Formats: sequence, C-alpha cells, structure tokens
Amino acid sequence: MINKEELDTKILENFSELTIDKALVRQLKIRDKRTIPSFVEEWLISRFQEPNKSNAEVYNDITSFMSKHLPAKTEKEKIKYQLQRNESVVLLDRFDARIDIKNDKKLIAIPCIDERNAHVTSEVLENNDSLLEGGQWGAGRLAVREEGKTNVVELIEFHPMQSGSVRLEQLINARKEFSTREWIALLLRTMGYEPSAYSDEQQNNVLLRLLPLVQNNLNMMELAPKGTGKSYIYSNLSRYTWLNSGGALTQAQLFMNLSTKEVGLIGKYDLLVLDEGQSINFKGADDIHAKFKDFLESGQYSVGQEKITSECGLIVLANIGIHEGLPRQQDYIKSLPEMFQDDALLDRFHGIIPGWKIPRFTTESAAHGYGIKADVFGQFLHQLRLVSHVEFPYGVVPTLKGDSRDVKAVTRLASALSKLLLLNPDDPGYEEYVMAPAKDLRQRVRDQLAELNPSEFGGDKRVMKLSY
Repeated sequence: MINKEELDTKILENFSELTIDKALVRQLKIRDKRTIPSFVEEWLISRFQEPNKSNAEVYNDITSFMSKHLPAKTEKEKIKYQLQRNESVVLLDRFDARIDIKNDKKLIAIPCIDERNAHVTSEVLENNDSLLEGGQWGAGRLAVREEGKTNVVELIEFHPMQSGSVRLEQLINARKEFSTREWIALLLRTMGYEPSAYSDEQQNNVLLRLLPLVQNNLNMMELAPKGTGKSYIYSNLSRYTWLNSGGALTQAQLFMNLSTKEVGLIGKYDLLVLDEGQSINFKGADDIHAKFKDFLESGQYSVGQEKITSECGLIVLANIGIHEGLPRQQDYIKSLPEMFQDDALLDRFHGIIPGWKIPRFTTESAAHGYGIKADVFGQFLHQLRLVSHVEFPYGVVPTLKGDSRDVKAVTRLASALSKLLLLNPDDPGYEEYVMAPAKDLRQRVRDQLAELNPSEFGGDKRVMKLSY
C-alpha cells in the first residue's frame, strides 16, 4: 500500500506549481454553484487561493467572480443589454472560433449568452490559435461595434485559462522519481480518484480510460454497471474531448454539415465520447454506420465531395447488467444499438475496458490529496498525441506478428500505455503493465466477435497468439 503522505510529498516535489489539493477542490464545492468542468473549477481555485485565506474566503471570492463573469442562463439578456449600451463585458466561457472564408468573416461562439455568430478580432486569433482548435476556456472581453447597418458582438481581448507552462521534459524527469505503482497512483489522483480506494487490478482498469486521450485514432468501449464513473474524466479533464450523453445524433453533427460546410465533432476533437451508448439514437443510421466503418478503419471519411482526415478517437460508454461481478450475459455487446452489433464495425474497435471490474464510485473513491491540475494534465495528454518519438522516446512497440487487425489494435493500445506509464520494451514491468493489458483489451473484442459471428470468429483466433 502506498503511503498517502509520501505520495503527496513526491507529487509536490516534482510538479510544485502544477499541482492542486484535490480534496480542497471537493470541499469547496464550486461546481455546486455553477456547472463547469473540473479543469475550470481548479483553475479558479488556483487563481484565488492564497496562504492567508480561509476556505470560506476563497469560496466567496470565486463565487463573486463567477456571478460577475460567468452568468447563469437567466442572466444572458442582462449581459446583452449591457453590450447594447456600449459597455464592454468580461465573460469566462468556452469560446470557439471558426473562419467563414466565403463571407470573409472570423466568427466565434459564446455559449453563455447563446451567441453563435459573434465576431473576433484578428489580433485575438493571432495570439490565441487555440480558439481555432476546438475552442478554449478563458476570460474574454466583449464589445459591440457597427458593421454596415447592423451591430455585431465582437471578442476584442482574450486571456486563456492556463495554470502553468506544460513541458513533457518535466514529465519524463519526474517519472524517474516514481515507481510504476506510484506513477499509476499519481495518474489516478490527477483523474480525481483516490488510489487507496482501489486494488491494484482496479487501479489498472481505471487507468485504461485515459488511453484514447493519448493516442491518435484509438477506438474503444467501456461496458459497466451504472455508477462506476465512466464518463467523469471525459467531461472534466480535457478541452479536446467532446462528451455526448445519449440522445439523437445526426450525420451533420458527427461528420459534416453540408449546408454550412462546418466539420462535425469527429473532425474537431481528440476524442468523441458516446455516453449512454445503449440508448443512442442515430438519425440516418445506415449512412452513419458506413461512415463509422470508413473512419474507424482509415482515419478519414467522405461527405459529398469533401474528404476529411482526423486523428479523433472514439469511445462508447454503455451500461450493462452484472451478476456476481461478471456481465449478466456472455454476448454483452448486444446491449448496444444494432449498429455496433455488426461484426465488421466491431472489429474496428481496438479494445473493450472491463468496467464490471471497477467498483461503484463513492465518497471514499474521490481523491484525498495532491494531483496535477486538470487543465495542465489535459495539455500533457494532448501533447502525448502529437509529440515526435525523437523528442519523446516512449510509445515504441516491438514489431508484432499475427492477424492484421489484432496487430494494429494491440500496437496502438501498447503505444498508448507506453506513453502514459513512460515504460519502454526494455524496462522492467513492460510486459506486465503495457503488453499484457493491451492484449487483454483486444481479446475482449475478439470474444464478442465470436459471439456475434461464430462461423468466422469462433475458431482459435486468440490475441495471445500474437508474437514479437
């Protein structure tokens, strides 16, 4: 068992200003006041926390700031009225810019005032290209200006929400001070989980949720009973992730809107999360099915005359019945919509996380000490997708032999685990912490393929037969 105080000390020594007390975040309950992601909540606490301030004072300062700069939906017309009176207004929101080449406009979405077509200055975009990369949380100053015979809202100043400089070199250097189990504990604490509440096996399974955040075009599923915290990290760790919670999805939303030429979710984000997968309704399911098969295989898709390439990963989260710690039915894939019961589509998923091996999330499961700030960690994860192996010497996987889809899947999964745990093939623990879990993740896909199509997949096609 890892000592909590020793873990806290080691985290603080190696990450200093990039850390935050996760227990304090939970105690302050800022998100009870307003629905915001954890990385925004932690950024606010870091900004207002001072050694001589009580928790009550920190809470009051933050809630006062939010009341002024993060308006409730009922206050949006007040904000617009201020702008109409030619007052400038500073708002904390997730600003998302796009370029309208046809009309030579630079547009930005401001969700808290339901503004879809506000303008943004060239200077703001030149200094904040993250606004064009799926959006960015930050403090933006708005003003109204005349354009011809109409008035337009314009973003004239922007300060991104960022807790500190993110350098992968710091990650590599810090890793030398941690054992692999301590490093896993750090990652779990940063995700918002308390390591001591989970067994080693449970910790290893929770960690798998991070894999599609560090590896391009990694497609996974997690099937689990309710209450295990499946979607929590995806909505709270990274601004590069889009979480869709059930309901209907269209081809235009997912791939491209042919009317506006706006690229869909798969073309915008690092990861698309389909939560409540058992109840998703796809409008135009046949077309979406075909495009999913194309994209999950090749990383590209076509809409009309447009061909779009994307590094986005896909993870489907769904609830399934459990009996005595195991799925109630052996063919648990049949809990998902019919689309995902197509063996050709399922074969393009790289791994299935065994959510039934992860306990329900309780108050004891929540992080009790220090971890890396969520917005900093989100940047770490994003950089791990993009970095060259020359700069970051992890993610290399031995050449595997076997079924081509199995090789592709296990290679991507092992690469993600290698980057996350900073373990190379010649490091102790590589087989245990990297290769074996990667094979297990793919084996579950193989097992479900055999349930769906025993004539093709029911033979001896074990992933474990892969060799170096």
